[in-house]
Amino acid sequence: GYNAYFQDLFASPRRSHISPHLKWEGWFATLGDIGTLKGKVPTGVTAGILRLLRYGSRAQLEALAELAGKEEGFDDAGLTLEARKRLQRVLEKAHKAGKVTEEDVLDGVHQLGEAHMWFEESTEDEMLDCFERAKEEFVRLLGEDSAKAVNAAYKVAWQTLRVDERITEFRRLWEMA
Repeated sequence: GYNAYFQDLFASPRRSHISPHLKWEGWFATLGDIGTLKGKVPTGVTAGILRLLRYGSRAQLEALAELAGKEEGFDDAGLTLEARKRLQRVLEKAHKAGKVTEEDVLDGVHQLGEAHMWFEESTEDEMLDCFERAKEEFVRLLGEDSAKAVNAAYKVAWQTLRVDERITEFRRLWEMA
């Protein structure tokens, strides 16, 4: 099952208009037990999250990244970035072992770039490295007009070009999409 303290802390009805149990049930189940509650003081939740970041499976890291992400409302940029970094290492290793596709790895690179973009303490270089790698490899793998290549090219253009160059590039990308 999922940890009741973690669910209450991050997914209580006060934070979401949708029942947290229904919206996040699968992700909490995937996380497993991540801590305990002794009296009124939570213990072990931080250790549980750190354990997931170090030893978590792909499914657990994906669930953690989604739950901590901006889209789900927890809005923890630091935790999202750390989960995405670890997940990327897991994906790279699984790809070398032939267990995931190159496209899965590149999806992870793109998501890592988005996590860097969202985390204020990340450098622009870290973010751009991810987006540029995703763009180049998606173009090679799927073609320049693929949705994933266009999306990555958009992110690179938005971050690197002057306004007039950006508009020209956006028009070019629009025509491809």
